[in-house]
Amino acid sequence: MTDTMFGSENEHWVCPNDRQLALRAKLHTGWSIHTFQSERQRKAQTLEKRELDLIMSVIHRAEQLEIIEQHRIGRLVERLENMRRSAVGNGLSQCLLCGEVFGLLSSPSVLCLDCCMKVCTKCGIETAGSQKRAQWLCKICSERREVCGFTFFDILIKWFLTLQASSYFPE
Repeated sequence: MTDTMFGSENEHWVCPNDRQLALRAKLHTGWSIHTFQSERQRKAQTLEKRELDLIMSVIHRAEQLEIIEQHRIGRLVERLENMRRSAVGNGLSQCLLCGEVFGLLSSPSVLCLDCCMKVCTKCGIETAGSQKRAQWLCKICSERREVCGFTFFDILIKWFLTLQASSYFPE
């Protein structure tokens, strides 16, 4: 039986030409080890109800986690918008976020790497950069980076899943 599926050991497998592939595609036979299976063998490979229920529970759980993640990202976006609205300083002589005036006796100012506005060290976040000196971000830009990262990876994952679905289930 394996000789009919895989050929004998003496025969070398040859890639079918385009004409053969087109004909097999029209006949829906394909080139796989399953081509020569009978209808009874194919029906024996169907999933049981227990297996289908297990798969559906995993899919349902994944959908629930996706909803939870979307709510979490929504809360982060809302928090970012609230931070932007509550900014009281001008970012030049005052801290952009808390409005503290910079001077000799007040806290030192740092420059945000992204928006180039000045913030105090309480409202800034020190980041590890490739340079030897410290790089700072204001809390708004730090949150924006986090939200952009989530949306980027969310878009990337959805794109990858649609790519996978289209290549595995051709129409």
